[in-house]
Amino acid sequence: MIIKKKAGILVFIVSCMMLAVSGCGRVSGNQAEDNKLSVICTLFPQYDFARYIAGEYGDVTMLLSPGQEAHMFDPTPADMEAISSCDVFIYTGDAMEGWAAQIVESLDDSVYVLDLSQYVTLREEEEHEHEDGHEHHHGSYDPHYWLDMTNAMAMAQAIGDTLKTLDPENEDVYEQRTDAYVAQLNGLDEAFVETVQSSPRQDIVFGGRFAYSYFIHRYGLTYETVYHTCSAESDPSVSDMIRVIDYIEENHNTCIFYEELASGNVAQTIAQDTRIRTAVFTTGHNVTKDEFDQGITFIDLMERNLELLENALAQ
Repeated sequence: MIIKKKAGILVFIVSCMMLAVSGCGRVSGNQAEDNKLSVICTLFPQYDFARYIAGEYGDVTMLLSPGQEAHMFDPTPADMEAISSCDVFIYTGDAMEGWAAQIVESLDDSVYVLDLSQYVTLREEEEHEHEDGHEHHHGSYDPHYWLDMTNAMAMAQAIGDTLKTLDPENEDVYEQRTDAYVAQLNGLDEAFVETVQSSPRQDIVFGGRFAYSYFIHRYGLTYETVYHTCSAESDPSVSDMIRVIDYIEENHNTCIFYEELASGNVAQTIAQDTRIRTAVFTTGHNVTKDEFDQGITFIDLMERNLELLENALAQ
């Protein structure tokens, strides 16, 4: 159940430093020499939304280097200089980019700052009760809100509206492209809903950092997980491992997922013990260098998740 892409995406093949400098370093008076809007995005989802909607009218770059983990990112002086010189700085909020607040405070009015967390309903800390009766907290809030496709639609719409405001000459083009991208995200949303509702089971298992609360909540899934947050910095306890192994054996799951850009060691250990397969269920926050060079899109990533979900829920 794969959604067809309706438009091609321009591929940018540059290094992290060149991404930051070329995207905004050429800016003079916050207007690129070729009159394109200079846009810097922190993470892959908004980068992909912006490059699609801006098209030839925008010089869009991603602050993270392909393959870099967002939780480990610290901006360089070159990054900060580039941000201060661009037309639009787009980030997902303080929960993901804790370093951004200080930079945003230092910017003058010539840089339009778009905090996309202001356009979605953020989920507060929730409790997850395991089959053993223990409840675990996921932290104050999971910043991966774009995994709910309705939030992704709101993000794309906010980006489109911002570009229209800053470049009213091309308002009609931005509006058409925004509508086209939102339509693709809406198609994905409907496909995820249909897949879960029509499947014989509605539970999945995670063996990596848990960054999927928005996805789980939106699409009506239940789950079991080794880690209880998206910021686990240590190995899980033996009791956590045993709990998940017991769950898989009792419920006959056929796959255990873990996040992108991770070793997957915990998931692989559990998979060996339970004789099931592992798979990367991406949050989409970033992609590998090969994927980036090949022009992979957020739609591609979510289509891949959709196919994996269909298989995991098939039995």
